[in-house]
Amino acid sequence: MTNTQHVSFAAALALLVALAGCGEPAQHPALKAAQLPPLVPVHRYAHRPDAQRDFQLSPDGRKLAWIGPHWKKSALFVRNNDTGKVHRYAMMSGSLSWTADGRRLISTGVDTAGAENTHVFMLDTDDPGAHIVNLTPYTGVKAALHQLPAAKPDEALVYHNRRDKKVFDLYRINLATRQETLVAQNPGNAVAPLTSASGAFQGWQPSREALRTPEYRATPRAARQVELTRNPDDTFRVLGASKDRSLVWALSNRGRDRIVLVAVNTRLQWEKVLFEDPHVDVTRVTMSRVSGEPLLAYAQPGFPHTEILDARLRADLDPLLKTLDNEPFALELVSADAREQRLVLTLTTIATRKHYLLDRARNTHIVLGEELAEARAAALAGVKPVTIISRDDLALHGYLTLPRGVAPKKLPLVLKVHGGPWLRSGNPLRSEDAENAHFLANRGYAVLQIDFRGSTGYGKRLQTAAIGEFAGKMHDDLLDAVRWAVDQGIADPARVAIMGWSYGGYAAMVGLTVTPQTFACGISLGGPTDLATLIEAFPPYWQTDLSMWHDYVGNPALAQDREDMTRRSPLTHAAKLEKPLLMVHGAQDVRVRIDQAERMVQALRGAGKPVQYLRIEEMGHGASWWVHRHQFLRASEVFLQRCLGGRASRFEPYDTLAWAWQRVSRYHKKLQRRE
Repeated sequence: MTNTQHVSFAAALALLVALAGCGEPAQHPALKAAQLPPLVPVHRYAHRPDAQRDFQLSPDGRKLAWIGPHWKKSALFVRNNDTGKVHRYAMMSGSLSWTADGRRLISTGVDTAGAENTHVFMLDTDDPGAHIVNLTPYTGVKAALHQLPAAKPDEALVYHNRRDKKVFDLYRINLATRQETLVAQNPGNAVAPLTSASGAFQGWQPSREALRTPEYRATPRAARQVELTRNPDDTFRVLGASKDRSLVWALSNRGRDRIVLVAVNTRLQWEKVLFEDPHVDVTRVTMSRVSGEPLLAYAQPGFPHTEILDARLRADLDPLLKTLDNEPFALELVSADAREQRLVLTLTTIATRKHYLLDRARNTHIVLGEELAEARAAALAGVKPVTIISRDDLALHGYLTLPRGVAPKKLPLVLKVHGGPWLRSGNPLRSEDAENAHFLANRGYAVLQIDFRGSTGYGKRLQTAAIGEFAGKMHDDLLDAVRWAVDQGIADPARVAIMGWSYGGYAAMVGLTVTPQTFACGISLGGPTDLATLIEAFPPYWQTDLSMWHDYVGNPALAQDREDMTRRSPLTHAAKLEKPLLMVHGAQDVRVRIDQAERMVQALRGAGKPVQYLRIEEMGHGASWWVHRHQFLRASEVFLQRCLGGRASRFEPYDTLAWAWQRVSRYHKKLQRRE
């Protein structure tokens, strides 16, 4: 390099460093003079390889496995608890499960190409030189772990659709030889195999669609709507039984609106409620493998609620819970040894997450890993649960996240709509939903998440109120949420954006086309634009049971349903769009195909409408890779700044790193295809 080149390079480097430390200032009147916290770099929300998670104690208690950081990447670690020696392996994606003898780790991992073809992986931790092995190395096949029978630690029951892409067959794999044997072939209309605790095959669970008559399936959705709303399906999910089989524990909403935890005496025919939340469903229960009885029950009425049902466990956890000082928390029993004397627990607050090993015999607990408040403080905003009442008197729950350093008065607001739609907003203490809300709040926006009708976890009435209401009352709920925020003085009515993934993207486009005056702009992330062709192009293995879609949205094979679905599709109303739209879509998306986005973009551009389109080649239905999260967060902050007037970062080194990493990965996959 010449002296001039050295000076030029140094000047360019200095410029990049300077740009990395600053951002585009806020322009909205409510934010210009505000004392907002420092602008947190995008990569802090997109790339978190420093997080430790999924601590799994082997059944014999001899080993502990977890996912943790290594050179800015995630890796699998296995510790021998007797010697303290730790082995590190390549990343093992998916949740970890031990075989009953504590020898092997099994996981189900999703491919990185976005096509959702999963594989079952194994690691023999007794062999120091072992590598992670793919037990289902089939191209274009979706596989998953069904069961690890305790009595047969050398066997795993898995299911996959290698024979027929539409259905899943059950197989047994010998973990020592890796030999696969067919256990049962799917009859063609089943959604899951049924097996005993010992792994013996007992039959197939038929789909809801299979239980319906041909006449019922040929009836248009509108003609079935009254019956579907008045007589929704009951839930009765058996969790376990007493040793003499006289008592059964289940999650049930039979004869009631919400799901509760019940004990049923099968001999005397009585049913007793063990735990219920007055506002929401009980979502899941942790059962004891020793006593067979319920230990913990979970609900999310606002902040998470964990009910400790076992008196001894409550006493053992009391020293830990007292350290929380009455702040909202989520408690998770992650794993345990076979005798449940050593437990791995995770305690999460809005600022911290700590993983503990609780030794019940010694009455001790040690920290296995933690994320400290100081490391997250700058990235956090204030979040609180809210409840609004819809125009037809439904209670709609959600979360309001507010930026720090500014009064909550006439702020630019982002209405963030969850996907599904048969889901609900994520855990406000720690979830992707929560992290994205904190990201937006750091940029200066108030963020409102509302669980509109159709959302799960709030009982039958709220969910079934969504039947036939795509782009109807489901959208009215979102408009009511905006009106609430404006009436409370929180939101500037002229600066409200709507955004979301999947159904949330659909809702954003409905907002900009059906009610074009309400929103200043919108962001669709993997959102469908044409409901009829959306359903027709679902993955083959979804075709076995589309009853929920046929009940709530319609069957595109029926002319009356198809006409109604076309009317409720944003593509039909593209010419009505007035405000800017950002569309982000993965080219590998198998749920909402890329043509859904590209047909909408073509229609909008043909009509001269303001649309910005970001096509991400390797991404599927969601940004599971940090590079893709970085891309859509960067695009979103720039787009929203122009529309709402919040802050945005100018440049950060991770912009270049994400760009380079994506291209290296693309080149590596190209070489693999050639081989």
